[in-house]
Amino acid sequence: MRKLMSLVAIAAVSATVTAIAAAPALADPPTSHGKTIVPRNYDIVGVGSDTDDYLLDQLAADYDAAHKKVHNKNHPWIYSWDAVPPKNPTDLTSTIVTKQGCKSIARPDGSGLGLTAFENNTKTRGHDCIDFAREASYRSGDPLNKGANGDLYVRLAEDAETYAVDSATDAPANLTPAQLTAIFNCTDTNWSQVGGTSAPIDVVLPASTTGVTKFWLKALGIASFPTCATVEQQNEGTASVFTSATTGPEAIVPYSVGKYIAQVHHDPKCGRKPTKSQDAFGCDEHGTLKLGALNLGAGGIQQATVGSGSKTKINVNLGETFLRPLYDVVWYSVKSTNGDHIPDRLEPFFASATSKVKGWFCANKEAQQAIVDYGFLTTKLCGFGA
Repeated sequence: MRKLMSLVAIAAVSATVTAIAAAPALADPPTSHGKTIVPRNYDIVGVGSDTDDYLLDQLAADYDAAHKKVHNKNHPWIYSWDAVPPKNPTDLTSTIVTKQGCKSIARPDGSGLGLTAFENNTKTRGHDCIDFAREASYRSGDPLNKGANGDLYVRLAEDAETYAVDSATDAPANLTPAQLTAIFNCTDTNWSQVGGTSAPIDVVLPASTTGVTKFWLKALGIASFPTCATVEQQNEGTASVFTSATTGPEAIVPYSVGKYIAQVHHDPKCGRKPTKSQDAFGCDEHGTLKLGALNLGAGGIQQATVGSGSKTKINVNLGETFLRPLYDVVWYSVKSTNGDHIPDRLEPFFASATSKVKGWFCANKEAQQAIVDYGFLTTKLCGFGA
């Protein structure tokens, strides 16, 4: 991808350009040189959300490529393990060794499992085996603990969620939040009940531990996982429930708008190498799904996106109910150089652009452009914790 290539050139490692262009999407965790490694004990390592795992791959590869000359305990590199194996995304039972000296663990697939792994992680030579968790949902009930065992949710970017249906769906042209609530709590079970063609609705949800599902159910005011739902991997439309001529037109599933934009407008087809104008990480897994329109009453009928082609962006008029922040969760630091409670070792990555020690992800222009290239919105709150 253009960002990765330019930073590699800056780092004077042009001899590896061919390998980088061909390999980074398959390295796990991704590296600036496109080779699979086990991070060192002092490196910074994250796990968790499927929604922005490819964005973190890009940010990590860019940072490491731009800091090639020095790599030691005082100047660690950063790595991010994908939610599923990039070479075999249907494998939901894989294990990973996050760093040298750490025990093998089940790969955390999604925000909930990522947060659990982060909170329960062990140490290797005095360093955490997991330093941060990618989180794509609200803080789930646990209050901010302003102490050494507290979680600090550090803002990175903005996303949105809406529903997706098949391009040949029996659903109506748009749905209200009330209709979506009736569908996802299993009250309305036929598309004719909400203005569509008479056909049974097939409700699909990712696992209850994922940020996509937790956010979606909370947005609709649904307290428990619906009994009528079929469980599938998040943010993808290639499962049989979507591709079947029988169930495809009846299916409805929540979907990250940012991830959808990346898949449709910035990613290569799966199995193909990205071109210089495409994202280096991820591939188009949306299948034949399309994002549905929301009927917000006085707020009008809102499409999930605005613009077209590579200029497609999240429609901010979806409103607060359907817009969601993306976070990196770190340990709450009672004292930190910036006074922002981000641990000092993590400040160079996650701190805000206005901090004394500026965070690469929030302050670097190429990093901010990567957020856009992966379908999300930048935010002035980048680097601020809650």
